[in-house]
Amino acid sequence: MSPQYVLGIDSSTQSCKAALVDAETGEVHTLRRAAHPDGTQVDPEAWRAAMADSAGELLLRADAVSVAGQQHGMVALDADHNVVRPAILWNDQR
Repeated sequence: MSPQYVLGIDSSTQSCKAALVDAETGEVHTLRRAAHPDGTQVDPEAWRAAMADSAGELLLRADAVSVAGQQHGMVALDADHNVVRPAILWNDQR
């Protein structure tokens, strides 16, 4: 029987990390990381691109997925759910 894998994804302020883990043994099979841009305002597209870079290929091999993300960020959307400005992050001191 082939192993079953859980894909853990953590999209934090600084990067997106993805770990493909054997569900039975807990052994990390593959670990990837893609950096986010510096700053307190970020284009949300950068987060999507980092997630695709770090986790995209691994999703095809995962039997389950667990996602964690940063909190206290604001993404402003228009009525059609399009991003209207860079996201303001929790560490903005204004």
